[in-house]
Amino acid sequence: MNCEVIVDLLHHHATATPDKTSVVHGEQRLSFVQLSTRVDAYAKALLAHNIRHGDRVATLSPPSLDFWVSYLATVSIGAIWHGINPVYREREFEYLLGDAEPKLVFVRSPFDDRAYDSELQSVPNNVEQFITLGEPQGPAVSESTFLQQASRVSDKELAAARGRVKPDDIAVIVYTSGTTGQPKGAMLSQGTITQSAIANAAWMGERGERGEQGERLQSTVCAAPTNHVGALNNVCMNVFAAGGRIIFYHKVDIEALGRIRAEEEPTYLVTSPTGFMMSMNQPGFAPERLDHTQLIVCGGATTPLNILKVWSQVGCPISSVYGQTETCGIITYTDLDAPLIDVAETIGKPLPGCDMRVAREDDTPCEVGESGELQFKGPYVMSGYYNRPEATAQAFTKDGFLRTGDVGYQREDGNLVFVGRIKEMFKSGGYNVYPLEIEQAITEHDAVLLCAVLPVPHDLYQEVGHAFVMPQPGQHITDDELRTFLKARIANYKVPKAFAIAPELPLLPNGKVDKQLLAQRVREEAQASASKPATA
Repeated sequence: MNCEVIVDLLHHHATATPDKTSVVHGEQRLSFVQLSTRVDAYAKALLAHNIRHGDRVATLSPPSLDFWVSYLATVSIGAIWHGINPVYREREFEYLLGDAEPKLVFVRSPFDDRAYDSELQSVPNNVEQFITLGEPQGPAVSESTFLQQASRVSDKELAAARGRVKPDDIAVIVYTSGTTGQPKGAMLSQGTITQSAIANAAWMGERGERGEQGERLQSTVCAAPTNHVGALNNVCMNVFAAGGRIIFYHKVDIEALGRIRAEEEPTYLVTSPTGFMMSMNQPGFAPERLDHTQLIVCGGATTPLNILKVWSQVGCPISSVYGQTETCGIITYTDLDAPLIDVAETIGKPLPGCDMRVAREDDTPCEVGESGELQFKGPYVMSGYYNRPEATAQAFTKDGFLRTGDVGYQREDGNLVFVGRIKEMFKSGGYNVYPLEIEQAITEHDAVLLCAVLPVPHDLYQEVGHAFVMPQPGQHITDDELRTFLKARIANYKVPKAFAIAPELPLLPNGKVDKQLLAQRVREEAQASASKPATA
């Protein structure tokens, strides 16, 4: 498959398998040729609205056909697409519209009891046109009115616009989560997204015991936020590259998604340790009900072995993957026939064609087994941060490797072990402590669903761990039980000195625990404690 830019994938499948179902959204089912026709209409309408090569176009939408068509149409003519999460509020809208400065914004409104087009138009912005995918409010244009303009652009003009699109052109800006400050827009090129999707589809679809070549990626469900690299690349683009079917649902609703999976029988599941555990805690959970699944990919954090043993009963390969926004999503994976212990303890090996090294502070390579920063170079790495040349320069080494900010080491067998974030590491009594290692140990306890470990100041040890723990539904656990459990698994200096056990922990849109909010709570509690008058 000779595809250099994103629209090449659409043209390939529309020609090779025109009648195969490409997208499912509620009652709508589009074949590849129908999808191509709709994308062409949107692309022509964008050109009619004076959107040109390099212009930014944003979409505020849940996972849906709206998102997918607007994205494919935008990048097909060389414009730059970025997503806006519907859970955002006024301050976040203002920041994103001010930073990316899109000329045109697609908005699904009303949705979830919010009039998003009114909300977006009320914040300061330089947007020339809002297109409402619903009932327009104020000066916004309806989708039907927008599409009427497509007739002004000929097939020849559309082909000419697409002919100017090159692999090095920026296709998408994906904003980082912003847990350490204002989000930065990682620029992902046409070639980066295309080659990443093709490379991932290749290993995911390898011939195995269950099915022929590529069948593992025949279909998937996408319910993740569309502004996140996980939804765009790890879920949608990988299946799209394989010529599979994407089933959209507007939110993460475990019960509703269970019904969809029973009806559609998707073959490819992307999840996280949090997703694994939440599914397991649903009434009636049974691995055998997922016997249509042919591949499970889990990332975001390492998954405890006891959780993997439960999910292995599905009877399909499970691969532990690693990636970040700046690597266009998945960039390492464990082999499909890897023992479960390797899936639990490692993040596998890099994608073919990717240079990787574990580096010391001076960027020299580490020895096998020596911890250092994970660094990557090659076709799957971002072009830089949008309008941030200094941040871009800091993100790369002098010889062009991306600094991930993550610590790991390489085993003798070549598999990588993820240790934690450099910025999350803290020193306790002179020892380097990585919260991830402690979190993994805590979640091995059968009564624990989620946890997060943060450093807090300590008079003697400088910093010590403070663990936030969320028990499994219906379970109870005490501080002393956790301390005893951990002392048998990790060194004493790593055991948190304080535990906060709560029925819920705050989560980010990607399902990870919101450590920034927890850190704020710790600071506020410390300030409140310090302000209390001393008692006699």
